[in-house]
Amino acid sequence: MHPGSISEQYNICGTPGCRCKDPENPQKHGPYYQLSYTWRGKSSSLFVRKDRLEGMRAQVANYKQLRALTQEWVDLEMKRERIERTGKE
Repeated sequence: MHPGSISEQYNICGTPGCRCKDPENPQKHGPYYQLSYTWRGKSSSLFVRKDRLEGMRAQVANYKQLRALTQEWVDLEMKRERIERTGKE
């Protein structure tokens, strides 16, 4: 599992005459894949190699599913406690 989201990045290099600087038809380099996330109050990002992309997407999806299930569990517990306390939904 891993928190965050994955985005595609395209870059322009510093090489004179490169295709990415063509004045009529610039073609940026990429795609590069970047994982951005916040963990324990600190924002971070890292590049993900193309051969590891599907695995990282699965990890991000698993983390999102865990968060959704945990939220549902807490919501149900709060509802149960309210019913127990007040006797009504």
